[in-house]
Amino acid sequence: MEKINIKGLVKLIFSCVSILYVAIVFAYLMASVIVYFKIDIFEFDWKEAFADAFRKGITGGLILGFGIWIKAKLQERKNKKRSR
Repeated sequence: MEKINIKGLVKLIFSCVSILYVAIVFAYLMASVIVYFKIDIFEFDWKEAFADAFRKGITGGLILGFGIWIKAKLQERKNKKRSR
């Protein structure tokens, strides 16, 4: 099993931010497509979607990545105590 360190934290945060960013842009696009099929108006502002996804992705990704890292660190500590 890999040791939990700061390098892992940075990779985890980057991954979480990236995944949330893509998911939020996709959600905005899908919402616009659904509205288009319902009322025949396609209103999708790329600039607004990317800016909002960036803000929400950074915020959520930092919190999620740091939380997962802390959980993994605690699990590593618990496993180390158990093996002694």
